Amino acid sequence: MKHRYCDIETDLMIIGAGMAGMSAAVFAAKRNINAIVAGGPGTIEYSSGLMDLWGISLTKKGKITKKPWDMLSRLKNHMPHHPCASIPAQIFDRAFCELVQALKKSGLEYTGYEKLNSLVMTPFGTLRPCFRIPVTMKTNHHVFREKPACLILGFRGLREFSPVFFREMLKNTWPGLRSAYIQFPGFGHTRELFTPFMAQSLETGQTQERLAQAVYQVLKGEKFLGLPAVLGLNHCETILAALENQLNLKIFEIPTSPVSVPGIRLKQALTEAVRGSCVTMMQGSRVIKVLRSGKNKFKCQLSDSSNPVIVHAKTVLLATGRFIGRGLYAGRTKIHEPLFDLPVSQPDTRQKWHAHEFFDLNGHAVNRAGIETDEFLRPVGRGSRLVYDNLFAAGSILAGQDFARERCGTGLSIGTAFTAVQNCIRFLK
Repeated sequence: MKHRYCDIETDLMIIGAGMAGMSAAVFAAKRNINAIVAGGPGTIEYSSGLMDLWGISLTKKGKITKKPWDMLSRLKNHMPHHPCASIPAQIFDRAFCELVQALKKSGLEYTGYEKLNSLVMTPFGTLRPCFRIPVTMKTNHHVFREKPACLILGFRGLREFSPVFFREMLKNTWPGLRSAYIQFPGFGHTRELFTPFMAQSLETGQTQERLAQAVYQVLKGEKFLGLPAVLGLNHCETILAALENQLNLKIFEIPTSPVSVPGIRLKQALTEAVRGSCVTMMQGSRVIKVLRSGKNKFKCQLSDSSNPVIVHAKTVLLATGRFIGRGLYAGRTKIHEPLFDLPVSQPDTRQKWHAHEFFDLNGHAVNRAGIETDEFLRPVGRGSRLVYDNLFAAGSILAGQDFARERCGTGLSIGTAFTAVQNCIRFLK
């Protein structure tokens, strides 16, 4: 049976619904650019919900840094081919400010220092340097620095967070740290708990009151309480304030393993930020084929079997991520970019993909594979030859960075998405 395709015209086609794609959507909406976003579910829900800018020291290998802006200013000298090295600091600043403001309007507030990273405690009792953190984790940073008497709370049946393990990791430097388990209200007969369902349940006042009563029973004078991130999928700041008032103490969330409640909140807020704008979200639709249409357009076919769609776009922003997002495909001998068949910067042979030591401080070469671009973030091939003048790329698909090791994933996505959207505007003019 042949399908009749629905044809749509747009100025900008954003391929990918991860952090780079969704950030680009927010920036496009702010500038009244007619845009369409298509992609799989993305990986935002699996993220911690924390926003990093730059987290490792460029001068002390293996060490984290509290000074992301200082590191970015040195990046050209230490990593000249890193995609963040060519983006001015003021662009990162503008991008973060604009995105954080958009999230706040959507009901999700972030906080942090003007120039410094906050060190957030993870469920493994380690520290993660982040530039912007959810308000529900603000006390997380401060309490580690002061180390007062503090209770770390877990829930029976929640396997992804162990307060005992957390305490054991930090007890040598934090003698006032204590752990306890309680039953989560309303889930007494459930053998295994999942944080999204717990968070949804906590959006009712009744569950909040029952949780406060259960917590009160295990307190021993502590004025600080840490618990896994379950304080609602919506209005988490309000739920936090309500529980703090009932218990008369300060509460902070600890990010958990995927699927992450803070990640779900972030995805919801980003989606809400473009609602009612000139940006159209085509949730769940992937771009499966892109062809050149005429001289200056792309013809993008979306994978919606019930209502097949063809998008004719004047510009395209490729924000498909790497292997998890299917932006890159690793074959037995070579890494490919499947949509445009773009040249991929990568080691000469597969044997060079990985270092001999798993924890090599220099990382693995495969993690720096990706698409090389010109100064306008347009993909280039051999000899820096431009592939298409109206195709742009942003996020982790870019070559020359190892975002997980460098703790720059969100900063990379936000900064390059902002830059790419600005460059799209220049082309559209």
